[in-house]
Amino acid sequence: MENNNQQLTGNRFIKDASWNSFGVLIFFACQWMVSVVVVWLSDDMYNSGYLGLAMTVTNIFMTISLYNIRYFQVSDIKNEYSDSEYVVSRLLTCVLSILLCIGFVFIEDYSGLQRGIIICYMFFRVNEALIDVLHGINQRNHRMDYVGISLFTRGIFMLAVFVVLMWLFDLMIAAIGITVVTILIGLIYDLPRTKKLANFTPYSWDKVFALLKRCFPLMIVLFCITMIVSYARYSLERIHGTEAIGIYVAVANPTLIVQVVAFPLFAPLVNLFTTCIKEGDKKRFLKTFIYSSAAIFGVIIACTIASFFIGEWGLWILYGYEFFEYAYLLPGAFVVSGLVSYIWFMNLVFTATRDIKGLFTGILIGVIICLVTTDFFLNRFGLEGVNHVLILSQGIAGILLFIRFLWLVKNKPELFEK
Repeated sequence: MENNNQQLTGNRFIKDASWNSFGVLIFFACQWMVSVVVVWLSDDMYNSGYLGLAMTVTNIFMTISLYNIRYFQVSDIKNEYSDSEYVVSRLLTCVLSILLCIGFVFIEDYSGLQRGIIICYMFFRVNEALIDVLHGINQRNHRMDYVGISLFTRGIFMLAVFVVLMWLFDLMIAAIGITVVTILIGLIYDLPRTKKLANFTPYSWDKVFALLKRCFPLMIVLFCITMIVSYARYSLERIHGTEAIGIYVAVANPTLIVQVVAFPLFAPLVNLFTTCIKEGDKKRFLKTFIYSSAAIFGVIIACTIASFFIGEWGLWILYGYEFFEYAYLLPGAFVVSGLVSYIWFMNLVFTATRDIKGLFTGILIGVIICLVTTDFFLNRFGLEGVNHVLILSQGIAGILLFIRFLWLVKNKPELFEK
């Protein structure tokens, strides 16, 4: 019976991972192509800089929208909160994130064009957050095919609309266009299918706020994870200008391949880790952790080595000869991208084990290191300074989380008690 259960769980994981990988790979590829197309269809690096700044700023406020609830939602094996309460809590966090983002762009000394693009892109990101909570319901019901098809469809339409509108008009119109088309897909495809699976019972405001209170530390963790990368890039624009961040974002875009390979496995891994904890299967939990970690670092090493040999050639194909001089940024950017993947992986592991305190402590130390050292590295090393500060801060955070994980496994045997 135990072997049959493990086989069933394994089959579900493979099915979920396959659908999620399909959707995430296409969606990531299309998002990446948007960053490439904006360079192709512009006469200079300023449009790339505007888009890079919008991505950086909205990443920070996206953490409030998401509230880091997805992994908690999927691993809610006791059904402490209803589907309705997860959706309502997401609506509240999305409204709050939009208001905070609008307030931020008017406090900062941005141009009208920068403010407009950032706000438009924020609505695009908020739609992602709203669809994400629906995907959490799909995942709990083992319908990751809905998730994969949604990501695929939104990715293709997003890229097509962006190319056409960027070519015919400008970046602002293109940002509005991708927002509208992805909202329509969410209403036409995601919402009706999720309604068939969800149990949208009357919700309790007390439980909604209890959920938000309980997941507040997780939101802070997500904010801190995002803050490390976003603050370094935001500071690059602040110190060296819009064109500098445009160059860095363009060069760093190919390194997203590491996250494209790693991220599709993360969502179904939550189910697998949660099942191992529920069944008291410590051996399988550790085996999955080791294999997943090895895969992430294997991809980091392979991509970093490859960048030394084909980095210039790759940038030439994407952008032309003028980017040859920036190929030196690629190896470090690949390491940064890999560390982002590993930090996200540790986030889901600690969320599944409910060790939020350990997760928060490790990430917070990384944030402090980033805040303290960013200006020094950027002033001394220029564009390469972004890589230096991110490798240092994320590397130390990752090491601390790994040490905490070893302590948790050794000193918390009740974690795996049935």
